[in-house]
Amino acid sequence: MQAAEGGKSLALVSVSRFPLLRKAEEPLSPKVTKELDRLVTGLAAQQHGSIVSSGDAQIAGREARRYEFEYEVRGKPLAERVSFVFRGKTEYFLLCRFDRGGDTGPCDALLSSFRLT
Repeated sequence: MQAAEGGKSLALVSVSRFPLLRKAEEPLSPKVTKELDRLVTGLAAQQHGSIVSSGDAQIAGREARRYEFEYEVRGKPLAERVSFVFRGKTEYFLLCRFDRGGDTGPCDALLSSFRLT
């Protein structure tokens, strides 16, 4: 989903769901956290960017992991917030991309309204 105002792109938000081979446990193990750290470091590197924050969070009443990284595309400074939520054998990947320094409202709304059904 993309939010726009006056033709100017503000944010792109999405949720993807992936099956896991094993059931995810809470709290997230150090091994899982380390793997997520490595994955997001790779995502940031693909964009020639850098991670500016990472940490644990509560999303939809579950322990989750959140990251933010920054990069540029054709001279335009962007930021991405990605979060990982696990339930059973399912991983939910929440993504929000926005203009660096811009409105983070759509990202905040994604994280506060996300529910597992």
